Amino acid sequence: MSRAVTACLGLFLLAIAGWAGSASAQAEAGAQSLLIAPGARSDAMGRAHVAVADDANAMWWNTGGMAFAKGSDFTGMYTKLVPDLADDVFFTYASFVRHVEGWGGLGASIGYLSYGKSEATDVDGNFIKEFTSWEGALSVGYGTELADNVGIGVGLKVVHVDLAPAEVTQDNKKGAGTTFAADVGMLYKVATLPGLTNVPASLGVTVQNLGPDIAYIDEDQSDPLGRNLKLGFAVYPFSNESFRTLVAADVNRSLLPASQWRDLIYNIGGELEFNRLIALRIGYINDEVGTIQDATYGLGLMFRGVRADYAKVPQSKYLESVNRFSVSYHF
Repeated sequence: MSRAVTACLGLFLLAIAGWAGSASAQAEAGAQSLLIAPGARSDAMGRAHVAVADDANAMWWNTGGMAFAKGSDFTGMYTKLVPDLADDVFFTYASFVRHVEGWGGLGASIGYLSYGKSEATDVDGNFIKEFTSWEGALSVGYGTELADNVGIGVGLKVVHVDLAPAEVTQDNKKGAGTTFAADVGMLYKVATLPGLTNVPASLGVTVQNLGPDIAYIDEDQSDPLGRNLKLGFAVYPFSNESFRTLVAADVNRSLLPASQWRDLIYNIGGELEFNRLIALRIGYINDEVGTIQDATYGLGLMFRGVRADYAKVPQSKYLESVNRFSVSYHF
């Protein structure tokens, strides 16, 4: 690619990697859209959601959660990723999960990431053309109860990345690639914690983005997908007709070769829900390598199956925090 194209795309990739909370190894991964966690609710809780996964976002967080789907859930979101750098760099996501009697939970999701517009120039700095770089991912998933209170699930996805048209690359080949991946998850719901009364909890584990590397122009220079292992714990310490509390914690480990144990990302969050009308949330993200060590917060408003969520989320310390909004509907 030309120098201008490479510089612009590099900036957006690094910015988005930092926003997504990825460690240094993940910044080397291809298909960055697969790393962006959906849902302002989970964002407000410090992105601790592997053991929660109780709505349509289970398609991303933990496919094992789809085993416990009740009725149907739809969720959608749109967010500008780096508003302090570019207005046309954004991510949009929608997912749907439905309980099918005798089967379990079936789901589908679609995500779209725009890197914005870039201007291609030749080696002498002459303008060639303007173009938009983007990614799209389509997923389907299935979850079922393996045993009492143990749900397992699998998600299959195809992702296409379109970085640059052929006329702006040095090889005169389109800078685009397509690959597929799979997620596998399990969620175990504990009726009550040992030694306590009416204190339910859950344990979750998921492995994300297992699949072949993605290549753009040169097949010999492919990039790995952002493969992850996530472990989570959630507990509901107090619940009655008016109030419900939730505390959750996650740990994330990149499975890319460059990752080290010091690259672990820790997430913790809590939620206080009142009368199933309003929820207050707070959390913390500890990602030393990704330079994110800050609090998150937000709220949710619920009415007749509709939920609107807001979150204030930190990015890399080099970028401003961003506002996140999402909506969901249970029917």
